[in-house]
Amino acid sequence: MTEPFEVRIDVADALPAAITGDQPFHIAAWIFLPDTIPAVPTVVTLFNGGTYDRRYFHFDVPGRQDYSLAEYLRVRGHIVILPDHLGIGASDRAQDQMLATREIAALAHHTAVERIHAMLRDGTLVGGFASLPAFVKVGGGHSMGGFMTITQQAAYRTYDLCLILGYTADGVHLTIDGKLIRAHPGDLDPAQPDYAKRDRSKLRATFHWDDVPEDVIAADDALLVEVPYVLSTQSIMTGIVKADAAKIDVPIYINLGERDVSPDPHAEPGFYRSCRDITLHILSRSGHCQNFAETRLEMYDRIDRWVGDQARNL
Repeated sequence: MTEPFEVRIDVADALPAAITGDQPFHIAAWIFLPDTIPAVPTVVTLFNGGTYDRRYFHFDVPGRQDYSLAEYLRVRGHIVILPDHLGIGASDRAQDQMLATREIAALAHHTAVERIHAMLRDGTLVGGFASLPAFVKVGGGHSMGGFMTITQQAAYRTYDLCLILGYTADGVHLTIDGKLIRAHPGDLDPAQPDYAKRDRSKLRATFHWDDVPEDVIAADDALLVEVPYVLSTQSIMTGIVKADAAKIDVPIYINLGERDVSPDPHAEPGFYRSCRDITLHILSRSGHCQNFAETRLEMYDRIDRWVGDQARNL
C-alpha cells in the first residue's frame, strides 16, 4: 500500500475557548493522493466509527490484502482524506471532553475539511502536487462517522455528495443473542468519565458476519481506542439526527450490512426528505463493519463507481 502523508489543521479560531483552552487545537488527517487526476477531480473525506480511529479505512492485516478503502479509492483516482474525530486518535482532546458535543465536533471537522480543501485549491497542501481550482467534495463515514457526517452536512453543507455507511437515522440497534435490540443509552450523565474503552467481545455478532477470519477479527480488536463519552453516547441515541437527515439535499449513498444497526434498512431513505437522489445498498454477508466483510470489495467498487458517476453528472 502507498502510505499517506499527515496534516494537522489548527481549528482553534473556530471553537469556543472552553474547548481549546485558548491554545492551538488540531484535527489530524491522513491524505492519500492518486498518481493521476481524472477530468472531474473528486475529494473523498471519510470518518471512522466509534471505538476506532482513522485506521479503520486504511486497515492492514498481516498476510492479507484489500482492507483499505482509502487505498482502493486512491488507486482509482480519488483524493482521500481520513481525519481523526475531535478528541480521538491524533486529533486534540478538548479541555473538558464533556463539552465536546456533536455540534462542536461537527464545527471542528467542517473547519478542518474546508481548510484542506482550500489548500488543494491553492496548491499548498504538499510540494509537487498541482493546485485543483475545482473538484467534487464527497464526505461520509461509518457508524459514528456517519452520524457526524449527517450532523455536519445539515449544519454546514460541507459536501456535494454524502456516503452514510453502517448508520441509521432511526436509532442504533445491536444484535444480542440473535435478536436486534434497540440501544438505550439514556440521557448524558456528567458523572461518567470523559473516555473509556468499550468491550468489543459483546459486539462481535453486530460487527462481524460469521465468515470473517479469526486473524482479521484479532487485527480489528488491536485497533481498539478510547472513545469520548459524549460523542459515543449521542451517536446511539434514538432519533437524534432525524431532523438533520431531513435537511440534506445532496445525493446520498447509504450502505448497510445484511446484519447491521438499522431496524429497517429499506426505511432509511425516507429519513432524507429533502434528497431526490438516494442509493440504498445492502451488502450481503456483512455485519456492521463492512470494511472487514468478505464481500467488502463489492462496497468499495460501488462507492468508486457511484462517486464517479455522480461527479460527472453534477
